[in-house]
Amino acid sequence: MDSNSAGSSLDSLISSFNARISNLQELVIARNMYPASSIADLSAVDATVSAMELQVQAIKDRLREEIEAIPKTKAHSHFNCFYITFYFF
Repeated sequence: MDSNSAGSSLDSLISSFNARISNLQELVIARNMYPASSIADLSAVDATVSAMELQVQAIKDRLREEIEAIPKTKAHSHFNCFYITFYFF
């Protein structure tokens, strides 16, 4: 996966997460306005929070993959430069 597609994938995930946050905020406002219907709203909030938790985990996993990929690439290229320098000199 190249950096542009990885960036757009992460941007898409963050955008979706922000949409879920807005949805959750609307549910909380509605629950406070109509306390009699709070049981149904609470189950909707629970479902939304669960979905958000999965998205947060996906964001963490994606960031971890990106962070782990950076040192490996740098270390590998440094090793190759060292090997080429050592081999030819």
